[in-house]
Amino acid sequence: MVGALVRTRVASNGSMVVQVRGNVSEAATAQLRRALRHALLRVRSPRLVVDLRDAGWVDPLGVGAVVAGCDVAGDRAVSVVVHRPTSVVARRLRAAGLPGSALLHR
Repeated sequence: MVGALVRTRVASNGSMVVQVRGNVSEAATAQLRRALRHALLRVRSPRLVVDLRDAGWVDPLGVGAVVAGCDVAGDRAVSVVVHRPTSVVARRLRAAGLPGSALLHR
């Protein structure tokens, strides 16, 4: 896969899901940032799930976009779960300030 594919959907439980497939390079970060912005500002959902189970590598700008999106979600009283990041990406997310409680490895 050349770059990441980012899709958004509303799950049956009302959660907004941002699903990432492939590697998130600098070019794909803009797509990820737009999806997170849409999820947080346009869709009124009590929960945001950033699904990284099919994501490979996430560059530092992508990590920053996820953490910034989670920060905005917190400001809007939206709970956030980052679902199944790789161990490397999880370490980067924690180092960038994402609370470990937002990471779901199952």
